[in-house]
Amino acid sequence: MKRAAIGRVFSYAYLIGSSLLLTYPLLFMLGGSLITLDQYYRTRFIPIPVRPTLHAYEVVLSSGLEQAIQITMLRVAWYLGLTLLVSLFGGYVFSRLCFPGKSFLFMFFLSGLAIPGILMSLPIYVMLARWPLAGGNNLLGQGGHGLVNQWPSLFILGMVDAFGMFLVKQNYDMLPIEYEEAALMDGASLVTIILRIYAPLLKPVLAALAVITFVGIWNDYFFPFLLVSGNPALTPVALAVQRLINSMASWGSVAMTPLPSLFAGATLMSAPPIILYLLLQRYFVQGLVGVGLKG
Repeated sequence: MKRAAIGRVFSYAYLIGSSLLLTYPLLFMLGGSLITLDQYYRTRFIPIPVRPTLHAYEVVLSSGLEQAIQITMLRVAWYLGLTLLVSLFGGYVFSRLCFPGKSFLFMFFLSGLAIPGILMSLPIYVMLARWPLAGGNNLLGQGGHGLVNQWPSLFILGMVDAFGMFLVKQNYDMLPIEYEEAALMDGASLVTIILRIYAPLLKPVLAALAVITFVGIWNDYFFPFLLVSGNPALTPVALAVQRLINSMASWGSVAMTPLPSLFAGATLMSAPPIILYLLLQRYFVQGLVGVGLKG
């Protein structure tokens, strides 16, 4: 009993210490965004906003970050809806239907996960730059810039999420077929079965997929930098924050750098994924572990 109590004390102490260590940068960032530059340089351990001010956020939003957030939210809405629908219906196809070449086609989709995204950057750029009849190109894809620095380049990539399809398919396999058979006997259509019967049962995995998709699109920096960096009107939030940091850091010496504004930009960048994860944390864990009843 005594050893168990001592072990429990050390466990709680370790968990509390780890939590403080992990949350310290977030608290420092949040506190630093609510004070002035003079108050920041008087900080000893962590910025404490005695008189909180939102001036740093006003500076950041006036620099064009608000437009970048709107563009990113459009991308999030597009990819989130598309990923969930494709994964929900695609997972059903590969889990429940039988057709020639199903295993080969499924492995073909999964093989894309083994290819690093950086290796696909050059083929993707060439494909979009030589898109026929776009951006001044002729029918052969020559003479212009194609879809580079155009709206479609932000929405045309990654329309089929192989990982999401795999994740949902594995959870489909764990659900009893009797649900579907009973619905078919009642005259339900295939779309009704997927959306009204399977979708509620797959809520945890769909929530986990939503969190992963949201964080991936929100933090997407490389491909927007590659494809739309020449068009300031199409700058997503990750690219906008990076440009904001570079511009403010180049103002002069460290003492002249508006660090509260940088903290405000980092806070605006970090807040949405953190809030979404906290809201869907329970479903996120369940979705990755697995859900459903074995038949």
